[in-house]
Amino acid sequence: MELTRNQQHYIIMVAIYNELTDFTFGEKQVNRSAEEVLSSLCECEFKDVPPYVVDSVMVSLAKYGEIKLAYAPFLKKWKWERLPLLTQAILLMSYTHFYFIEKADKAVVINVAVELAKKYIDDKQAKFINGILDSGVLK
Repeated sequence: MELTRNQQHYIIMVAIYNELTDFTFGEKQVNRSAEEVLSSLCECEFKDVPPYVVDSVMVSLAKYGEIKLAYAPFLKKWKWERLPLLTQAILLMSYTHFYFIEKADKAVVINVAVELAKKYIDDKQAKFINGILDSGVLK
């Protein structure tokens, strides 16, 4: 079964969210493989998971600290740790997509992030994500 790009973005978001949740609640496993992180999210064998999904998840998690620091100047009155975990996951995915995986158009990255936020969080968080991504973090 071929996954659409929207399905891939959803899987990436959920995989990152799951890892953030595990970390937040003290259940973080050290050095989890891509297969362990993604195995329960895809309805296919791991060998069939698109490389874009594997790379996006693993780079987002590996560069978590760097990405978190990159957002800090743009959060103004917010602290990263106070953001909802799903918002963090979407921001991590967006930064990774833009800077590390493929040099996508800024508008496309923002659109994907906002659509995911509208669908899985709410309009307020979608506006927040839009503002943060559009404020200059994606150059």
